[in-house]
Amino acid sequence: MQRIRLHQADLPESAALQSYVIHDYLVAARWRRDLTLRPDESLDAAIDAFLHAHAGQPVARALRRDWLTSLAQRRRWDWFLPRSVDVNDPVLICDRLEAKGLAAAALLRWIVPQKPPAECADVFAWLRQQGFLTASLAEGRTRAALSADTPRLAREFAADVPLGRRAALLQWSDLLDSPRSALNVLATHPALAVEPEALATGFDKLSRSEPAFALDLLPRLLAREGLAPTLQDRLKRSAALGAAYDRDPRAMTAFDELPQAAVDSQVQEWRARAALWKGDYARALAWMEQMPPSLSATPRWRYWHARAVAATTGDDAAAPLFAEIAGLRDFYGYLAADRLKQPYNMNVRPSALDAAAQTALSSQPGLIRAHELFDSDMTEDAISEWTAVLDGADAALKVQAALLASRWGWYAQAITTLAQSGEFDDVTLRYPRPYLDAVSDAGKLAQLPQDWILAVMRQESLFRKDAVSRADARGVMQLVPSTASAIARRWHLSSPGRDGLFDPAIAVPLGAAYLRELLDRYGEQLAVSLAAYNAGPAAVVRWLPPKSMDADVWIENIPYNETRGYVQHILEHIVAFASVRGAEVPRLEILLSKVEPATPPL
Repeated sequence: MQRIRLHQADLPESAALQSYVIHDYLVAARWRRDLTLRPDESLDAAIDAFLHAHAGQPVARALRRDWLTSLAQRRRWDWFLPRSVDVNDPVLICDRLEAKGLAAAALLRWIVPQKPPAECADVFAWLRQQGFLTASLAEGRTRAALSADTPRLAREFAADVPLGRRAALLQWSDLLDSPRSALNVLATHPALAVEPEALATGFDKLSRSEPAFALDLLPRLLAREGLAPTLQDRLKRSAALGAAYDRDPRAMTAFDELPQAAVDSQVQEWRARAALWKGDYARALAWMEQMPPSLSATPRWRYWHARAVAATTGDDAAAPLFAEIAGLRDFYGYLAADRLKQPYNMNVRPSALDAAAQTALSSQPGLIRAHELFDSDMTEDAISEWTAVLDGADAALKVQAALLASRWGWYAQAITTLAQSGEFDDVTLRYPRPYLDAVSDAGKLAQLPQDWILAVMRQESLFRKDAVSRADARGVMQLVPSTASAIARRWHLSSPGRDGLFDPAIAVPLGAAYLRELLDRYGEQLAVSLAAYNAGPAAVVRWLPPKSMDADVWIENIPYNETRGYVQHILEHIVAFASVRGAEVPRLEILLSKVEPATPPL
């Protein structure tokens, strides 16, 4: 594969290579390379025959996409059209529209509120020439882009809207793109017209980006004449939620002023969180008692209900409520057990190995290919083969497949497949300990428990050394290359470059060093440091409380759902990793010291 990536000449193949179980992937990779270098009819014929012979198989997917793209670029419509009937790739769809000149289908693609592929340009130009792009369609397309919160794209689309109908759309775009200035104009000039949806969505965006300013601006916006009651409620709701996300002391008053019609599940949760942040447990309890069962029955709100009862009525009244969830193997179950001074119930139930099922699975050609592809660091192809075999399998078979993947060292797939089976009590299978040499070295370097490093690794990448996020965070510890290079300089480690982060021996010490830096910055506060690892130190500085606060309250009020869950899950993982190695499990009440303000109060 390396020779193919470097566009080097192919070497003669041995009989052993030709009989290798994933030889077809090598063939497909060569043809994908050749499509970029010298596509011709003989190559087309060879690929066509290969695709027919491997129809529906994972090995054919990328080759088929690249071949159809090449055929379209070469305008080989006689080959392209009959072989692309079922495509769902937007680029290939546009190629089909160009080939067939289908106006109705082309219009359906044109109105999609997304940046159109370059391949659609000729098709859309033809629609315009034929007069199919009416003012009404252009306006609908622009409104769809605005509803999708893509204001810059909406401005591009608005060029097709007549001038008389364009102004309101551009105003809406400004409200999304620059909500502070656009809303200030509307507050200053109450007679200036604005569409209700534009006002509501722009204010919602301001409430998230600048919640304090939004709350200050709200009375001026509500004073505009002719504002429908439902629109007023939407604005009040956005302002109250923004204040709660920002931990603004005015949040509870803002929630009090909301009419019942504006109270949904998001409001119900965040007004309870706002009361917890303020330490008003009586109000938190009253609001929690108004939650529907879909919320109140969850471990989260059962725990906080018990906490509020303890604060308002006493520990004896709360004890039975804590006892109801203290046996759960999760964040809130552990917190409840701490309150009762009870041991954690890990509920461990190892999965039984079925020898016959293991033999049957191991002999499946698709899983044999998946194993070889995984060992060859072709993980995405391995996942495709794995999925093709196990899609539709029952829970019992997926448990056996998870055991098989774990035996191969494919821990991410083992954990994922086990979760798909609905089996969560095999804690040992769910919590492997890979890369132990790197973890050991990193623990010594950063003076961190190995379980903490493994817990971060599991949450960040599920142990996938090839993981890449949308933000270009890489490797098992999900570090952005620039951050990793800076850490390496501070710790006098070798610079990882971009691809070095895919090597756990390099990535794990760097990730551990970064966590150590965060712990040092935040006075060994684990919850705060984990939140900073996920959301960044700049966000965490905004979230620190004005005075010392219980860590469970602080975690509950983290405004990013992802970060709140991230911190809670890593704490669960730390407990589980200690359990599977037979150590005494750490208590959350010990791990979670009080969260302190950024600077001591005067």
